[in-house]
Amino acid sequence: MKNKIFILLVLCFILCGCSNYRELNDLAIVTGVSIDKAKEGYKLSFLIANSQKPQTSSKEGEAQTTVYSGQGQNLTEAIKTIEAKSPKQLYYGHINVVIISEEVGKDGFLKIADLLLRDPETRKQFYIMQARDVEAKDILKIVSPLEAFPSQNIATLIQSNQQNQSFSVEINYSLFLGQIIDEGYDPILPSITIKGDVEDGSKEKNLESTAPETYLKLGPMAIYRDDKFIAYATEDESQNINILNDNIDDIKYNFQYNDMLVAYTSDSLKTKITVKSPSNLEIKVSSTGFISEINGNVDLEKKETIKKMQEKLSNSVKKDLEKTLKSLQNKYQADVIGFGNMIYKKYPDKWKKFEKNWNETYFPDLNIEVKTDFTIEASGSLDQTIKEVLT
Repeated sequence: MKNKIFILLVLCFILCGCSNYRELNDLAIVTGVSIDKAKEGYKLSFLIANSQKPQTSSKEGEAQTTVYSGQGQNLTEAIKTIEAKSPKQLYYGHINVVIISEEVGKDGFLKIADLLLRDPETRKQFYIMQARDVEAKDILKIVSPLEAFPSQNIATLIQSNQQNQSFSVEINYSLFLGQIIDEGYDPILPSITIKGDVEDGSKEKNLESTAPETYLKLGPMAIYRDDKFIAYATEDESQNINILNDNIDDIKYNFQYNDMLVAYTSDSLKTKITVKSPSNLEIKVSSTGFISEINGNVDLEKKETIKKMQEKLSNSVKKDLEKTLKSLQNKYQADVIGFGNMIYKKYPDKWKKFEKNWNETYFPDLNIEVKTDFTIEASGSLDQTIKEVLT
């Protein structure tokens, strides 16, 4: 009896199979998406990963990737246009990145968020980025010698930048949408642009060059208020926003000491924000690192010298952070750190009074005290400057 039941179950699995099973060769795998504004509605573009053309039929200098585009009054209509062009069924389960244009950002992200949210195939962890000074579609065309597909190149670029340069940030769809929806929080996006000629950058010869003339470059953060793009921060402001949000561990920071430029490097940056009252907050930023470069003569073996340098460094970071906070409060009036969200969670009753006019009235008057504690633990592999070693 048990054997009969077992055989029956096996037959059920074999006969039924997977109802949604599709052959890989029948699918056009979408790895990158761009959304631009059109005269009426939107221009949508898909980067297809498994669309390499046979070498015998490829034109000389033609990149081995395909971008399909379509227009419509909404994104669903634009997709229908693309589906009519694609010889294979579109598959959205491997989207790495979605690029939106400045015009789309200004018009409001929530107008396009619905389709990305509802589609059951899309993983909601793909990166969201904003194209700066170029069409979002053109970003998908640029090929790089370091990655097989432009979408992967963009993903790698954003990952390495947050670790090494610290003025950009990794923002995925779920996080960005959460920042829009959360109380007392204004979202940010990393920006990206093209250096060089778009047409040359989309050709295979761009892959063969040891120094590609056309490449993608990350820019400063795009600041949003609610779901609408309002301005770009500077690179310095972008780095400071990352520090305030405790988004980075590594930092390379230049400061002045006795008319000398000193470079400080750390991989242990920490930020803690404490809500003291509904109108008072405290930010503590701490770090332990080393002097990675100095362009003058100074005795790095003296404890007093290191102590003075630490004070200069801490004060310099403190002033920079305070300057960025003032810009957020007065120039942009955008709470991208989420101070309002912290107040909402700790003082929900008080937040009812603040929420309607938070950005314009209460956020600019928020009292924020910044405390910095930067420790210089070592001076690299030398205890003296290079000039002292050579003399």
